[in-house]
Amino acid sequence: MRKQRRNQLFDDWAEDYDHSVTLNEGTFPFDGYDKVLDTVVGLADVEPDLRVLDLGIGTGNLAARFLRQGCDVWGLDFSPEMIDRAREKLPQVHLVQANLLGKWPTELRLPFDRIVSAYVFHEFDLAAKMALLQRLARSYLAKGGSIAIGDIAFPTVQERERAHQEWMELWDEDEHYWAADETEAACGQAGLRVAYRQVSSCGGVFVFAQGDAG
Repeated sequence: MRKQRRNQLFDDWAEDYDHSVTLNEGTFPFDGYDKVLDTVVGLADVEPDLRVLDLGIGTGNLAARFLRQGCDVWGLDFSPEMIDRAREKLPQVHLVQANLLGKWPTELRLPFDRIVSAYVFHEFDLAAKMALLQRLARSYLAKGGSIAIGDIAFPTVQERERAHQEWMELWDEDEHYWAADETEAACGQAGLRVAYRQVSSCGGVFVFAQGDAG
């Protein structure tokens, strides 16, 4: 039932997504939205012709930045309405409809130099985040590649709880916002290396790579 509700939510949101993000760019949960996306691109350290996979491409705001860098961009999203919006804006992108946690089409069985995402992973709890990151690193990431994720995030669990209290009326209890300290601990157990940068009051960017044990 929750999955159906979330699917409908994003289909319904597709038409007004860009406007709503712009309208709320200075407040929780989208404070610093554009800066977060720009930071994802900067930390991804891309160059022309790299193959980039954007997870939860939505209307294509992050993907557009990688296209401007000359990258070969692929985008995945579960929402057909979001896919349609992205296709209208970015006809150059290879678009695939699939659930991030489900089975992916064989056309995505490619080595991607970079895997990126923005404002998507907070849909999943920490265990699901780690399982997906391990899957990406193992099966979809090119050797020497990295995963850059911008999202609603805080430096510590304590800071996340403080923000929860401050923004109680805006906080979505069905979502799972990041805390960098608990993520770093989980990555150590998952065999992943991680670096984190706080970008705004509620936005940050993680960069993940395969650990030394690879």
